[in-house]
Amino acid sequence: MPNRRILKASDLSGIFIFQDAKRGTIFYDIFTRKGYILTSSDVRTYTIYTAMFPLCIVIALFSVSLFKINYFSAFLIFVALYLLASAYFRFTFFYKLPVAERWKPAKRESVFMYFARGFSKQRLLVLIVLLLALTILMPIYANMEHYEGVNLYATYIVAIVTGIMFIIVTISLFLKQKYNY
Repeated sequence: MPNRRILKASDLSGIFIFQDAKRGTIFYDIFTRKGYILTSSDVRTYTIYTAMFPLCIVIALFSVSLFKINYFSAFLIFVALYLLASAYFRFTFFYKLPVAERWKPAKRESVFMYFARGFSKQRLLVLIVLLLALTILMPIYANMEHYEGVNLYATYIVAIVTGIMFIIVTISLFLKQKYNY
């Protein structure tokens, strides 16, 4: 059986997670503009919260195949599920955490540097290949399946977003090579 490493609050990372020297790990809420202090006992609940986004995507995509609904309806299901889950965690978890008084978030590095520092070269290469494949294959699939209306536009929007992410990850790989992160 592999050795399990217990996550501490200092191991957390993300868009709204900040590591402060004095106060420790802080979750910054953009709606209330307050910082909430996370301790190691809060890590499990926070990881469940971060798993809600992909879980809602999977549920929405399964609803497409199970109930034969279109992608626009699946998108609405995703948005509704994610908003409900997010509101639930905000009111039952985050807003009950201690508030970091008079705390302001530090400036973040660019998304290019975030990917360059946070991912290995191999992961960036895999991301580039997968994003390029999605960018090319999504419109081809939409045309082969004769999508029309909202489904066609949704497919093109997803292809555009994956294309933008392909560009971001490619630039991040070049920065990683250039500055040896």
